[in-house]
Amino acid sequence: MKSIDPGILTKSVCFSFQPSEFAKEHLKYMTWCGHYYCTEEYRIERETYPYILLVFVRAGKMDISYENKKYTIGKGDVLLMDCMHPHFYHAHNGLEFLYIHFDGGDAHAVSNLLIHNNRGPVFRQEQCLRVGKLLYDCVQFYEAGNVGNMFQDAYLWIDQILYYLTLNSIAEIHEKSPVEQSIQYIQKYSNQNITLEELAGEVSLSSYYLAHIFKKQTGYAPMEYVLKIRLEKAFLLLVHSQKTINEIAYETGYGSPAAFTNIFTRKIGLSPTAYRKLEQGKLSSYRKEQD
Repeated sequence: MKSIDPGILTKSVCFSFQPSEFAKEHLKYMTWCGHYYCTEEYRIERETYPYILLVFVRAGKMDISYENKKYTIGKGDVLLMDCMHPHFYHAHNGLEFLYIHFDGGDAHAVSNLLIHNNRGPVFRQEQCLRVGKLLYDCVQFYEAGNVGNMFQDAYLWIDQILYYLTLNSIAEIHEKSPVEQSIQYIQKYSNQNITLEELAGEVSLSSYYLAHIFKKQTGYAPMEYVLKIRLEKAFLLLVHSQKTINEIAYETGYGSPAAFTNIFTRKIGLSPTAYRKLEQGKLSSYRKEQD
C-alpha cells in the first residue's frame, strides 16, 4: 500500500498488520513496516502513539525530538523510540529509511531499557547494519506479495533486532563517560569473568568511585549489570536456540552449568529448563493458532 502522508514519494511502500489476540497478549508483533523516500515536507509530531518505532536510515538525514532532546540522524543510524512519549521527526530532502512499528509482550520495557542504557534513542554501531538488513528483507518479503511465516514469527525477528542493539548500546554522539565505557566493556566481555577491580582499571577509577557513579547513573551496581546482560542473553538462547543448558551456561559466562542454574533460578524463580519449556510452549500455542 502507499502512504498518504505529505512528503512521502510515490515509490515508497508500507504494510499494516492485524495481530491475533494470542499475539497481543503474549508476544511481540509488528503493526506496520515500510520503506520511505521523503522530501522535507514529511514530518510527524505526536503527543503519544501506542507503538514502538524502529528506523534504519539508508540515505539522507532526519531531525528528531524525543524526551526533550534533539538529534539529527543519517545514513547507517538506527532510531528506537517508544512513541508513548511525545516525539517529533522531520525529514531533510533525500531521506530514505526503513521502519517498523511493533508492540506486545515486553516490547515497551525492553525498548525503554535499551534507550536508557544507550543514553538516547540514536544507535550508531556496527550492529546497525544488521538491523538495516533485517528491515530491508522484511519489506522485500511483503513487497513481493508473500504472506505467512515472516509475520507469524515476527516475535523471533523483533527479538533478534533488539538483541543486536544490546551488543554495543552506547551511541557515538559524545565522548564516552567512565560509566559508558564500563557498559560497553561489560557487553563485549559478558561471557568472561569480569570483576569490579577489572572494570575500574579499564576506566582508570577506584573500585569504590566507579561503583558509586555506576549505581547513580544506571540504577545497577556494576556486577548487577553484568548479571542483567548475561540473563538477557540466556533468555534469547533458551527460547530461540537448540543449545543445551551446559552450552548456554558457558556462553553466558558461567564456569559451570550448576552455577548458571542456581543463579538463574534464584533470580527468575524458574530453572533454565522450566523457563525454556514455559516460553517455548507459548510459541508452540501461537504457531498452532496461526495454522
